[in-house]
Amino acid sequence: MIGAARRKTLPAMAGLGCAVAFFCAALSPVSAQTQIDLDDARLLAFKLVAAGQYDTAAELSRTILQSDPRDQAALLALAQAESGAGRNGAAIKAAKAAWRVSDTEAEKYSSAIVAAQAFSTDGKQQRAQFWLRRAAQNAPNDTFKARAKRDFKYVKSVNPLQVNLRFSITPSSNINNGSKSETVEVAGLTIALRGDARALSGIEYNVGASLSYQLPKVGAWNLTAFTSVDAKYFSLSSGAKSLAPTVSGSDYAFQEIEAGLRTFRADEDGEAATWASIKVGANWYGGNALSNYLGVGIGRRIKAGARSSLSFSADAERQWRQDYDIRSANVLSLSVTWAHDLSKGGVLWARAHVSDTASDSIVVAHDAIGATVGYAHDKPIFGDTKLELSLGYQVKSFDRAAAPFARRVDDTVSASATMIFNNLDYMGFAPTAEISAKRTTSTLNQFSLDDLGVKIGLRSTF
Repeated sequence: MIGAARRKTLPAMAGLGCAVAFFCAALSPVSAQTQIDLDDARLLAFKLVAAGQYDTAAELSRTILQSDPRDQAALLALAQAESGAGRNGAAIKAAKAAWRVSDTEAEKYSSAIVAAQAFSTDGKQQRAQFWLRRAAQNAPNDTFKARAKRDFKYVKSVNPLQVNLRFSITPSSNINNGSKSETVEVAGLTIALRGDARALSGIEYNVGASLSYQLPKVGAWNLTAFTSVDAKYFSLSSGAKSLAPTVSGSDYAFQEIEAGLRTFRADEDGEAATWASIKVGANWYGGNALSNYLGVGIGRRIKAGARSSLSFSADAERQWRQDYDIRSANVLSLSVTWAHDLSKGGVLWARAHVSDTASDSIVVAHDAIGATVGYAHDKPIFGDTKLELSLGYQVKSFDRAAAPFARRVDDTVSASATMIFNNLDYMGFAPTAEISAKRTTSTLNQFSLDDLGVKIGLRSTF
């Protein structure tokens, strides 16, 4: 089915490139009889491509290139002719050459479209997506940009390999989840907290990548293998270094690697879907192994009205701690999410969750319950900038108290506002700015904390 769909779409992409190339050729100066003859030859080459006479079109294009190897229109016609004849390697080479000599947006757009078509026909969908991003970046108007985005979404949908990259920088008032208090009371005594136990300001650098690959279906179930790598690095502010001179940003560095399988099946009527997953992973903290884990999950999504849906999920995870074995844990969690498409655009959603973490360690074993509501505004709030908002609340109750302290209960309120600056996008990636605030109030004063951060990142716009 994928192959059949691809054969329908790719000629349409080639036709688009041909139309733009006609436009480019028409822009060439007509100041002499020789130039007029070249213009006629270019137009004839494109007509031959449209008529399916690929070998003749390729021969004519090469003849034109003998007089000017940098003739963009001739290179474009050659690329289309080679692609039509099934000589994808030659088509890619010619399309790249056309791109290198392109001067105007229309020329760059047409070259990128033809390169994407050649790569896609050659089965190199990832490279085709790159060239379609180039096409969108250089589109001469919104109509052509929309077509490039449409073709990108199609190529992405038939590409079994998906790659997602993440990068963000977050200045934060509390990179170590340290206490906002300077002292703690123990058995009536006031004890000063060490500098590294208090909130340390600095900058968080987050990089990550996720890869997934669509495997052959098992009956009605889609099967996907996936893996991801994430890393967080930190640098301390001068104030934090003065407060805690014995620590450095590397003491809080965190890395994680994960791999697994997930399966998904939509109901025949398209009204609901079911999914399940299994994953394994490991993480490190401060340069030392922190934990290994194995998790499984299952979920179900159903319609809850004309524009609403409900999703239910259940997850179980076993964590084997590598620093202190007593802190190993079993985690069970349940969640339900309601999402609603607003009639005037935008999405409103709410999520509730509960979890139980069972462990022999009194600093790990706890129950948690919480909820988050969010809103994504569909229309720009100014310029071409979109806004997303969220507000959350969670109560974390630890199972046992550690003498002489009371039992620990943490109440956390969090809020965030994210702006996506679509007008500043480059090749389909737009900068984002997220302002977040979190306050935790604990029955044990040393665990009360505040955190204010501004995350600067990138997000794909299509």
